[in-house]
Amino acid sequence: MYRHNGTPPPPYYPPAASLSQSRPKVASLSSLPVHLVHRILIFTLDEKATPSRFQSDSEEERIRRIWNLFRGLRGISRIFWLVATSILREIYLPHYLSQVRSGYSSDPCPFPSVYMGDLSLQLPNLGNVYKERRRETAVLDKFIAVHVGEELRKVESVLSEGTESERDIFNRLQPSSRIEDLLVTLPPHLIICSNSWPTPIPRRSLPLSHCLLSVHLTPTWCQLYINARPILLTRDPGGRELVIEVRRERTLESTTRNLENGLSRMAKREIEWGGRYSGQT
Repeated sequence: MYRHNGTPPPPYYPPAASLSQSRPKVASLSSLPVHLVHRILIFTLDEKATPSRFQSDSEEERIRRIWNLFRGLRGISRIFWLVATSILREIYLPHYLSQVRSGYSSDPCPFPSVYMGDLSLQLPNLGNVYKERRRETAVLDKFIAVHVGEELRKVESVLSEGTESERDIFNRLQPSSRIEDLLVTLPPHLIICSNSWPTPIPRRSLPLSHCLLSVHLTPTWCQLYINARPILLTRDPGGRELVIEVRRERTLESTTRNLENGLSRMAKREIEWGGRYSGQT
């Protein structure tokens, strides 16, 4: 049984002094929790949750909603960009993996693009959204952009013809980017992975900074280049210089092993800078 003891109950609102000291934060789309942004964007793809009065064909409606997510909603803020990109990767990753050439490995998403419970996903802490992206993840994003555009053109016109962009992605970009990601597994006296980007002009010496390296593949050779500016953070990586050229193998891992052996011989001064390693002992 409740008995009143004569003590007044605590106030249900803060005192006036504290109200004057703390100012409420201005609400905006950027201040929404990540999981809520994810739920909102998922609803924009759900025809039942957000029905359209102008819907005629279900497949066309699906493609137009994905295009709107890709082209429109991603530009609202960085949080929207991260969450929308994560959703698009989840949608198109199975199709991407099915197009990888037989015998080639692929790992474009080694970890989730967005951690829904990560409290560090605030605007001051995001930094550059491309900085931590792996090379093959960038190729996956390019594939999504190409594929979404081609899907839209097909529903808009039956006369639309496909392009060779997707074929070029899997013949050239995917294997190159996969080898670039595999370079981080090389010993630190050959390749270094640092969170700080080098500002001076790179020197002709080992170890090489991974953020400056790029791979170019020919039918029989794999060429490792060092660029003047970090890859993925600028559209113009500046000038580049050949570090070493090694023979391609059937698997990307074996080709990377040839790069490791070639760089090891370069460290021993058995191969000159810009030289060729055929893989023969």
